[in-house]
Amino acid sequence: MSDATSAPSTIPGELFLLLTTDSGRQDSTSYRRQALAGAAIAELVLREKIALTEGRNPKVQVRDTVPTDLPTLDQALGALADLDGKAVKSVIGHRSMDLTEVIGESFAADGVVQRKDGWFTTTWPTHDDTVETALRARLARAVREPQQASLQDGILLELLRGLGIAHRILKDDVPEMGRRDLEKAIAALKVESPEAKAVKRIIDEAMTAVIVATTAVSTTTITT
Repeated sequence: MSDATSAPSTIPGELFLLLTTDSGRQDSTSYRRQALAGAAIAELVLREKIALTEGRNPKVQVRDTVPTDLPTLDQALGALADLDGKAVKSVIGHRSMDLTEVIGESFAADGVVQRKDGWFTTTWPTHDDTVETALRARLARAVREPQQASLQDGILLELLRGLGIAHRILKDDVPEMGRRDLEKAIAALKVESPEAKAVKRIIDEAMTAVIVATTAVSTTTITT
């Protein structure tokens, strides 16, 4: 078995694992790309690489472009440097913030997943489930024992809740919790951090962007 613990975990990387099935499919949500981008922005705020402006339509401000030496975050940071001053809503959906490839390649290099290229799509089937198993156990503990939850746990769980897929993703990890119980447990998490407010805004903006995209798709479908 490979040493699947060699790469430091990132919030977008862990979200990628949760949104990818063992067979490598990424069909748990139609807005995985936006969710991964939002997760990366959240982590870069925590690392004080970027900041958000105040106001109802926060914009991204890049504060530090020194690489983190983590490929996923460095790709996001480079993209954000080119999008400096843009609104979070537009940044999340920008094509340069599509992190699927860099995350998948990082996990493939560590033996966590395998890359399989098809005619039209690439899938990332599980090769070593050690990392994801530990991640799921950690998140299950976070909702059962909120005092043990880290800020990273809270961000991941809130992203899943905001996407409306928390129970679908974690139902086997917390079998005693129904959908409503799990969502209430996530909403009740109180993770104290100076950056928590900014991160909450990012998650709200990410979810708003998803809702707008959903509405646009629905409207196009109805009118065509």
